[in-house]
Amino acid sequence: MLLFSLARPATAAPLLQADSVTAQRNVTYCTVGGEALKLDLFLPAPGSRPAPVVVYVHGGSWVGGDKFEVGLAGDELARKGYVVASINYRLGPKYKWPAQIQDAKCAVRYLRASAKQYNLDPNRIAAWGSSAGGHLAALLGLTDASAGFDNSGQYLDQSSRVQAVVDMFGPTDLNAFDPDKFSKGVGQAVFGVTRDQPEARELLRRASPVTYAGSSPNVPFLILHGDKDSLVSLSQSQALYDRLIAGGAQAELVVVKNGEHGFRPTGGPIDPTTGQIRTMIDSFFDRTLSNASAAAQTFPQTGKTVQGEFMRYWSSNGGLAQFGYPISTEMQEVSDTDGKTYTVQYFERAVFELHPENRAPYEVLLTLLGSMQYVKKYPGGAPGQVPNAAPGSMLFAETGKRLGGMFLQYWKANGGLARQGFPISDEFKEVSPVDGKTYTVQYFERSVFEWHPENKPPYQVLLSPLGTLRYNASHRTGQP
Repeated sequence: MLLFSLARPATAAPLLQADSVTAQRNVTYCTVGGEALKLDLFLPAPGSRPAPVVVYVHGGSWVGGDKFEVGLAGDELARKGYVVASINYRLGPKYKWPAQIQDAKCAVRYLRASAKQYNLDPNRIAAWGSSAGGHLAALLGLTDASAGFDNSGQYLDQSSRVQAVVDMFGPTDLNAFDPDKFSKGVGQAVFGVTRDQPEARELLRRASPVTYAGSSPNVPFLILHGDKDSLVSLSQSQALYDRLIAGGAQAELVVVKNGEHGFRPTGGPIDPTTGQIRTMIDSFFDRTLSNASAAAQTFPQTGKTVQGEFMRYWSSNGGLAQFGYPISTEMQEVSDTDGKTYTVQYFERAVFELHPENRAPYEVLLTLLGSMQYVKKYPGGAPGQVPNAAPGSMLFAETGKRLGGMFLQYWKANGGLARQGFPISDEFKEVSPVDGKTYTVQYFERSVFEWHPENKPPYQVLLSPLGTLRYNASHRTGQP
């Protein structure tokens, strides 16, 4: 079975002492029944802060595959500051379930026990797997010792649970999936049962990630699946995603158009591309593990934390002066624009949307709050509009609106088209719903500019608090 590799062939570059990366091959992480279990370890250049960890779990129907599948992804992630552990585990038919998940959990426990040796952070570990490896990675994120899988191998004083999961086209409900879809006899070879045996249903239920999804605590998931996967149906990932969301977890489901199992192109090029998928995964790890390049900040004024891509965007695009304080944590929200579900975070003057399908620097976009507010308040257009025809003003043929003066200066200095969008009105007078005063305003696709001549520069132009207004209207009960 061909599995999709998110890196170039592993033989394309040296792995040992590759620039700032040190790779250690065939490290014994646990010994079970006299058999040494091995992993390949990719270590970044030493830093002052312990590094986050990514555990890669290979696919192969639980009966084949090898840790070498990680390819250059191990080296590339290590260059970005991650410790990467690509693990082997016992395979069927020689070893029956739950040997596979027992070994994966032993690997996580080993890494935690070895935190000082490898300068890794035991509190920032993610699991990433494809196909059968995706199934195991999901169980690493969803089960603790109470599930009964931490009963083999060493380091039993350590936790085997991870803090984030990337699941690529893994089976999640084995009763609905039927392991024999991988190849005839896998059910017997791995799980030791056939479908007609009375004990099969309960055994497969306990081996299914959906069984544990929605329990507390929840960990963030990034799930990727091809829409033309004929081996593991997209419905498997959809079921896990639905269960996670219902339980309040942070989860993203990315459906890869024209993607067969392993993301092989079928009927056309895949969308998102392999490069975009890698960007999504890297971004997810940065957000959820708060890598050094993705610092987090908690604001005592509101008690909310901004991290990862949202923190980078907030910091590099005006911060407090531009967007105000965060007024929510990250949450899942259905877009009014395209009906899709995005990870969002509310700020006083904006709403950030995460678009992992986009290339940098467009992973974070501002919700089209200006357009939404304008259509709602002025379905026939705002009254009393006056085009600003000051010298140097700009007419936008796309909307027929003119931008000039201080509003034009502010627009250019604060992201222009990419951040604020096109002007969708000319200037006019509007009563603020916040303080009841009348201001000169101009609406843009993603914001509303207010003219405050009473303020000293550079605070004469402010964004209307659209984030606060929408949050109060949509989440009055106070979503955490």
